[in-house]
Amino acid sequence: MEFADHLARVPEIDRVCTVDELNAAVDALVAESLVCRVRRIGTSRQGEPLRLLSVGHGARNALVIGCPHPNEPIGLLTVQYLARLVAETPELREGIDFTWHFIPCIDPDGTRLNEGWFAGPHTIRHYHSEFYRPAMCDQPEWTFPVLDERAYFDATLPESEALARVIDELRPHFQYSLHNADFGGVFFILSKDVPGVADDLAQVAAGLGVPLSLGSVDTLGWPQAGPAVYLMPPAEAIIAANANGSEARHGGSSTHYAEKYGTTTLITEVPFWHDPRASDAGDSGQSYAEVLRATAQQLREDAALLTGLRQRIQPHLRVPSPMPPAAADFLDHAVSLATAHEAIAAMVGTRTASTAEVFAAESVVDMLRLRTAGVLRRQLVVESEKRAVPLPLREALDEVDDLFDEWCENAVAGEAFPLRQLVSLQMAAALAVVSRLAQPTSAASATAASAQ
Repeated sequence: MEFADHLARVPEIDRVCTVDELNAAVDALVAESLVCRVRRIGTSRQGEPLRLLSVGHGARNALVIGCPHPNEPIGLLTVQYLARLVAETPELREGIDFTWHFIPCIDPDGTRLNEGWFAGPHTIRHYHSEFYRPAMCDQPEWTFPVLDERAYFDATLPESEALARVIDELRPHFQYSLHNADFGGVFFILSKDVPGVADDLAQVAAGLGVPLSLGSVDTLGWPQAGPAVYLMPPAEAIIAANANGSEARHGGSSTHYAEKYGTTTLITEVPFWHDPRASDAGDSGQSYAEVLRATAQQLREDAALLTGLRQRIQPHLRVPSPMPPAAADFLDHAVSLATAHEAIAAMVGTRTASTAEVFAAESVVDMLRLRTAGVLRRQLVVESEKRAVPLPLREALDEVDDLFDEWCENAVAGEAFPLRQLVSLQMAAALAVVSRLAQPTSAASATAASAQ
């Protein structure tokens, strides 16, 4: 690999760092490096400072966003090791005329609610026992304003406003949003198709031994630049698809917001757990349309079951928590995904599904049922610890425990990937795209796009 020497400097990693540990690492880097500086850019909803670490003094800007989804914290580690790498490697700064900027953690409030599983063991059960992911209207990544009447959203968050100010200031040539998938293999999302980048990303994944995810989960029906490399649809299309016929549940993403500056945005979705089926393009022998319809049916059945349970417990909840709104949003999302699966089923004809496509369909069911059961269970456990528990809550906790046990046992995932492997993949993907953008033809194209 072109970046093998750089990646060799990443040590073995046995746990995900906490927000406090990452902040300490940033401060240590600034204290010891003359090319690093840090400043405050905003404040989280719980009053935590949001900061920007800048490395180098190049003419062009790369912006790296850590933990846009707080249950996806591999990026906390990637920020730590990538920032140190570029600070110690002049050819990655002056050599390509880039200044690197890092928002170490854009959602510290939500990330702290996940820290219970960071030290491991990194099992399906432990992860979902301490899991939190906010409703989409509470996600800094998905609350940028969209003023189109067909998908209107203006309920921006302090975190997304801080990120918007940074994007407006830097007008980044390259933007990198650090994400994780749950099961299977890696996939990538680009704001636009940059010639050669899809091949570069495939080579990066292969070089690090992480299989591509060849079945769509969050990206079903999206255009592709190459295998496991998707192109972000317009904000209005995504919002309308997720609205279920009601008011928009979220806004645009940071990818959409930066488009006005001609920014090339990359999202690297590294997987927590390995399964060889994710990259198996072989014929499963099953009708793809039937696989999609069966998935939609299961999503709707799970949503109905968990909606009924949530409605039974809601009148009895007394402990303030973001868990119930998160559960409600997951259930809405399940219905949206069911609708999407049914729509694609009507379009795919009689072809058979690949093994990877069958695996993706199974994993989307596991993902949403485990997330919803996990946050409901966390809420019920807290309610049980705080006061005398009414019978409906005791019964609901027993029911959720049984579902949670069954679904953890039957989930599709295998062994967890080593953290060093995932961090190295996110780092190498960034270096590959920045190297491509630093080439004269890419720079000229970006300048032309910005001028339009």
